[in-house]
Amino acid sequence: MTSTRARVVRTVLSLAVVAGLAAGCQGEEKGSAPAAAGSASTTPSPTVDAAATSKQVCEASLALVKKHFIAMADDAIAAIDKPVSAEEAGGKVRANYTAIAEGLRTEAPKAAEPQVRTALENLAGAIEKRLTGPNATKVESPDLDPALEALDAACRR
Repeated sequence: MTSTRARVVRTVLSLAVVAGLAAGCQGEEKGSAPAAAGSASTTPSPTVDAAATSKQVCEASLALVKKHFIAMADDAIAAIDKPVSAEEAGGKVRANYTAIAEGLRTEAPKAAEPQVRTALENLAGAIEKRLTGPNATKVESPDLDPALEALDAACRR
């Protein structure tokens, strides 16, 4: 039982780090909002429109990632008091990762900036690859860190 609790604590801490990565991008974007609203003259430039569109896509995508990582952390915490079978726990993890990948695939074409679109597609691909491998039902996801960091970097522009 002690090893199970230790694993759950490790899982929750891992998810907190990933959620922090996702939340970090959202905090950075707030500082760039006033610059986009500055022009009161003619038609806005395509660059401003692309940045605004990509910002919206980033916000939606990062909210999606954060929502599902938090759901996995909540499930892990709930399993401390009310243990579930490995099959049930794995099914929940798989469902959350699947929802993230599908959501990212939906958002990627909406991004006007190629860097954002590529980062979304790469993270979705990394998750889909994970779902076909031996770690498909494990919450810990160090293999996704590079793709998550790339999305974070693309969204901070």
